[in-house]
Amino acid sequence: MPKKVFELAKELELKPLDLVEELKTKGFDSIKNHMSVLSDDDLAKFESLKSAEAKAAEENAATKKKTKKKTTKKKAKTAKTAKKVAKKAKTTKAAAKAGDDAPKKKATTVRKKTVIRRKSGEKEEAPAEEVLETSTVQTEEVNTPEVEVQAKAETSDEKKEGGLQVVSRPEAPAEEKEAEPEKKEIYEEKVHKFTPVFIPEKSEEKEEKPAAKAGAPKEEFTEDDDKKGDAKKKFGGLASMMSGKKANVSKSALLTQTRADSELKSYAALSGSGRPIYTQVKKKRIYSGATNKTEITEVKDSKRVVNLHGGATVVELAKKLKVKSKELVDKALEINLLLKNDDYVGIILASELAELYNYRVEDKKFDEDAVLGNEELSEEEKSNLPVRNPIITIMGHVDHGKTTLLDHIRSAKVCEGEAGGITQHIGAYSVNTSGGKTLTFLDTPGHAAFASMRQRGADVTDIVVLVVAADDGVMPQTKESIKYCENSGCPIIIAVNKMDKEGVNTDRIKSELSEYNLAPEDWGGTTQYFPISALKGDGIDELLDGIGLQAEMMELRADPKGGAEGVVIESKIEQGRGPMSTILVQKGTLKKGDTVVVGETYGRARSLMDSKGEMLSKVGPSMPVQILGLNEPPSPGDQLNVVKNEREAKKIVQNRLDEKRKLASVPTQKQVSLEDFFASAAGEGVEQKTLNLIIRSDVQGSFEAIKQSLEPLANSEVDVKVIGGGVGPITDSDISLADSSGAVVIGFGMRPVTTARRMAEEKGIDVKTYQIIYELIDDVKAALEGLLDPDTEEKFIGRAEVKDTFVVPKIGQIAGSLVVDGKIQLGCHIRLLRGGRIMFDGELSSLKRFKDDVKEVKNGLECGIGLKDFNDLKVGDLFEAYMLVEKKRTLEDVELAEIQKAEEAEAAAAAMAAESEEVENENSL
Repeated sequence: MPKKVFELAKELELKPLDLVEELKTKGFDSIKNHMSVLSDDDLAKFESLKSAEAKAAEENAATKKKTKKKTTKKKAKTAKTAKKVAKKAKTTKAAAKAGDDAPKKKATTVRKKTVIRRKSGEKEEAPAEEVLETSTVQTEEVNTPEVEVQAKAETSDEKKEGGLQVVSRPEAPAEEKEAEPEKKEIYEEKVHKFTPVFIPEKSEEKEEKPAAKAGAPKEEFTEDDDKKGDAKKKFGGLASMMSGKKANVSKSALLTQTRADSELKSYAALSGSGRPIYTQVKKKRIYSGATNKTEITEVKDSKRVVNLHGGATVVELAKKLKVKSKELVDKALEINLLLKNDDYVGIILASELAELYNYRVEDKKFDEDAVLGNEELSEEEKSNLPVRNPIITIMGHVDHGKTTLLDHIRSAKVCEGEAGGITQHIGAYSVNTSGGKTLTFLDTPGHAAFASMRQRGADVTDIVVLVVAADDGVMPQTKESIKYCENSGCPIIIAVNKMDKEGVNTDRIKSELSEYNLAPEDWGGTTQYFPISALKGDGIDELLDGIGLQAEMMELRADPKGGAEGVVIESKIEQGRGPMSTILVQKGTLKKGDTVVVGETYGRARSLMDSKGEMLSKVGPSMPVQILGLNEPPSPGDQLNVVKNEREAKKIVQNRLDEKRKLASVPTQKQVSLEDFFASAAGEGVEQKTLNLIIRSDVQGSFEAIKQSLEPLANSEVDVKVIGGGVGPITDSDISLADSSGAVVIGFGMRPVTTARRMAEEKGIDVKTYQIIYELIDDVKAALEGLLDPDTEEKFIGRAEVKDTFVVPKIGQIAGSLVVDGKIQLGCHIRLLRGGRIMFDGELSSLKRFKDDVKEVKNGLECGIGLKDFNDLKVGDLFEAYMLVEKKRTLEDVELAEIQKAEEAEAAAAAMAAESEEVENENSL
């Protein structure tokens, strides 16, 4: 029956892989692994091979039992030992003649030990050499007696001159005895007892001879010396051990002897099989310096300094002291100080805590300018710098044609790509004019929500082109742009657009702008005016010439050498590429691969790309560029600086974060006035409702603009908070945060990812997306107004007079009344007046006409009126019926109400101040 390899291995009690290898060696090439199948023929073949191997093993075992003694051949003679063997042969011949009558004895083994040494006179020329040659001669039973060969006295060696000396010491038993038991004989035959003998120098031999005559010397332990006679001591000590002599041995030699003895015993226990191995013990090298003890060194005083500026939190201080915060808190108890991890400690207290760890605190501020290498140039140095291209910002009111003008200059259609036809991002473009000049244009949004973008554009620009529509004139954002330009001090060029329309009048525009110190040149002013048509392209060339003339008059210069400095125009997160920032280089040259610090983030400029999408290797002053490689998208307006390496970049960013945290931790003291007390008293009992929002936008500038537009919508009754969001698509974390906080998720130019959309549907989270900013703001306003409590108004219905009163069982007192005005309805609110005083204000309990319940009673009819929980009715009382109508309030209503309350509070405070002044005057009198 076929079997798999692993099954056969289990039967044979073998490992599957071992069996696979065995089968391959026996010729079973079809076997690949332990899962291969063996056929019946293969199994029969394998069993036959196994049985054959077993028979062969039995025959070998039987042969070994018969042959107990094995005759060994003599070893081949070497060239070095040829003479020695010949000499030995002569000696044995002479001994054979003398002992013919001696009885036959068993053969013995003659061991010869040969030591080759140089004379002491040649020690300096070459190191001593020890050569060990052991030859074992074993013979069968012969008639010759055992020969004992002894070496001549070593004292004769001193008389020889030069050359090598051979000392032979064959060892033989002193008396002829019967052979020892077989076990000991095997041991004597195979164990090496002759080892290299170290022969000392002449001077040492002379000193040792008297000691030898006196008797055997005692064992002495001497210290190891690594410098003198290392090789001699290695072999000399071992030789003395094996020869049975006692000599001056060191500790390491004694250890070697003990180890050799243990190996010999283990070798004897194994019946002498194999060859004994003497492992050379490695000597431990002892440091021969000034001291062998471990020295405890102290850290330099210059390194035990902690630099703090103003103070730090407990966690930060512990990090600088290189200890855990918990350990520092526990250590502070030694000076009776109870701290928490988030506690802020000043310089004095930090110094006391640092002294506990032998540190010293220095109040030293991080010098960021020194790290960045910012140096101010003198006026003379600035005048020698090369001329740079001007930076022009196009500003104006929404829908006045700013982007259309820039499209005509760039010969592009940017405006068509903007949502709603309005610009919602700040864009930077480099344009080559027909005159061979390069101009950098910044296009800013004109919507009211993008005021911060317009402010940034005015701060980084050299020249502002203010676009004013001839048919609209000066609008709110036009005035705002003029104010930003005045604050930044940059010149303004007026472009009167839409001149292709009929009935436009440029003089009206000039007169309106003259009120803001923008008088035209033909009216005696200094401002250039250019009538243009951005749609048709009329007057564009004249406008560009005017811009070039203004730039020449300003003499704009910058240093193209050194590290780059710039400002962030816009930033966003691009899908699959990470944070992308639009940078306007102001000074130096930004190169690909530079390490940059941008605001509170840093990174490496991995790629540089211009407005046309072309990759660049470096960018000079006045050029816009998009860079990739920052850790996070920076905020628009942040400064860019090139630093040496990432380490310095981390230091700068950490310092900026620390300064920001310190400012946030300092509480702002607000002066409280009487008006505040009155305003707070008027607002007591009104619970403020909050609308939480999570906003995701396509660029950082839009995110900031939305936040700045929504936060002013809050008032004393409703508040709006942006609790999360940023740049990029709506993610799962945004949905989870909205679910836990009850927030609304808003995407501006961004949509949720697939998993986030599915999660929002499952949890019922409201996700709204927008492309136009004013639609987003309007919807948020409507949501806030929906949170406002509505106002209630009284709507008069009718009036009735009580003619008589009577009591009805189970109902109570009923007033027989006549409707004198309007009507009385069931479910309305009713007020009971008696002599002009309000006696009851509540609801009807019943309305009857005769004995029937009715819903209403009109004017001139009689009815019975019952009041809820009131029975004190009298003839002549007057009923006044009304309905409460809810009126929806707007944010403007709340704002007007707050202004009114503030005025009332101010008036009350003024009255109280006047009263107190009168009291003081009376007391003074």
